[in-house]
Amino acid sequence: MTDKIILNIQHSDDYTDYLLMTAGLTNKRIIPMVNPSSEKLKTADCNTKVLRCLISQDTTYDWCGPVTRDPETGAIRVYSHYYLEDDGSINSGHAEIVRQTVEEMATRVLMSSINLREAYRLYFPVLWSQRDKVYADPKYFFVDSGRLESLFAGDFMPVGAILKAMDEDPSLFRIRLGGGCCCGQRPLLVDYDQVYGENWAIYTWCPACGARREIRAWNFQRSYKCERALEDASLYYCQGRAVSPLSLFDLVDELKDSSLRSE
Repeated sequence: MTDKIILNIQHSDDYTDYLLMTAGLTNKRIIPMVNPSSEKLKTADCNTKVLRCLISQDTTYDWCGPVTRDPETGAIRVYSHYYLEDDGSINSGHAEIVRQTVEEMATRVLMSSINLREAYRLYFPVLWSQRDKVYADPKYFFVDSGRLESLFAGDFMPVGAILKAMDEDPSLFRIRLGGGCCCGQRPLLVDYDQVYGENWAIYTWCPACGARREIRAWNFQRSYKCERALEDASLYYCQGRAVSPLSLFDLVDELKDSSLRSE
């Protein structure tokens, strides 16, 4: 799971450095650095992803445009000739396109369905413990969880709808499997997913003792009933669905801050 992005910017010229340093101004989780030392990068935690930003002075670039991202390494390549004229002047319109594109590429890493779903699993204890606040505020309720309503639908399933489904059918979402919690309580079924279309990864968390488990199973017969319950809750509670201005990361930050203020 990634909750922060470091833009490792290769020094080029002063304007290009400035352009890329301002690419993350609207997102506190994007941290631009020009030629950071290896020691500084090593201090990043395991949830921080480093994206190298390479500057090319080539006068031509491929059909993908003046900013490309390597699908294997994640490196971002910026073609400075797109916004720097031969006489050294700056095409401000083209520069703004580059700035927005770099920010969008970094944001896409954070906001991918896979990454959001991993974040949902990690932060589930916070979401569950403060679910009443999530239910009470539409901007919390309709935050994207990273889970789609079905394989064939593009709509995401809001965090509030998932918590509601679990709250309203505890017998379905309380589960005990081999390798699960040993405190005597039935842990909550946080999430489940098929791995390579064959066996299942099942994620549980126990509110009583805090134990987390990731369990692999060849079959998970409860999955159909759980999926139906989640989709029914989403359909029921999301009529006239609002679009939350918050990301899942923003929601967790606000819930944590609220918890600290109430202590």
